[in-house]
Amino acid sequence: MKLKRIMPLFLLKGTRLVKGVRFRQFVDVGDPLSQAMIYDAQGADEIIIVDIEASQKGRLIDGDLISAIIRKTRLPIAAGGGIKTVEDGRACFRAGADKIVINTHAVCTPGLIRDLANEFGRQAVVVSIDVSCDGNAAYVPYIYSGSKSVSVPLEELLDSCIQHGAGEIVLTAINREGTLSGFENKLYAGVRDRISVPLIASGGCGCYDDMAGLFHSVDVDGCALGTMLSLRDYDIVRIKAYLTGEKILLRES
Repeated sequence: MKLKRIMPLFLLKGTRLVKGVRFRQFVDVGDPLSQAMIYDAQGADEIIIVDIEASQKGRLIDGDLISAIIRKTRLPIAAGGGIKTVEDGRACFRAGADKIVINTHAVCTPGLIRDLANEFGRQAVVVSIDVSCDGNAAYVPYIYSGSKSVSVPLEELLDSCIQHGAGEIVLTAINREGTLSGFENKLYAGVRDRISVPLIASGGCGCYDDMAGLFHSVDVDGCALGTMLSLRDYDIVRIKAYLTGEKILLRES
């Protein structure tokens, strides 16, 4: 039985933490370092940190911020934003990241996944895929933080990522992101049947039962939480207590 992970998801613009709805209408919600310290004290399993503007602006996620979080917490960090070369990945690891997250360039340059996996190990390479439903029950992948669709079907993209060496997939349902309306469980169930690497669900969680329902119905490895933690009265201590009461086995922090 897999031990499930509870993972705060930090979306950044530069060094500021932001939240939006369906990757739009972003508002500043604070300092990522102070939030990371709070989630560390509450027992988060790891943090995913992504600079959502980095690829569009041709920059790399801020290494000083990664280092500051590493110094102040005990949390494993998966960091991404603007990683387009092996040297970019190396810079994130030097800053203290435990894993690197690639999104846009995983789609545009699939060989980058292979190069990173060969250099740092497959377990250290996380591919983040953002998808939206087109209204016909087909999930369309997007790049550049949900601003540009791609013509590759989701199934083909997943197969390519795994074949090139992705060690973990973070899958975000854009149509649910920031809405607090619940996970897109059907999406994760279909992907779970297709891939063997760890799968992290992201987008839409709004309450305890959303997580419990996801874990009971789909064998995902964890869930990433953003808006729920920032804008509602939930903390990781109570989340884990509730899930434990629902007989869900959690990783010990």
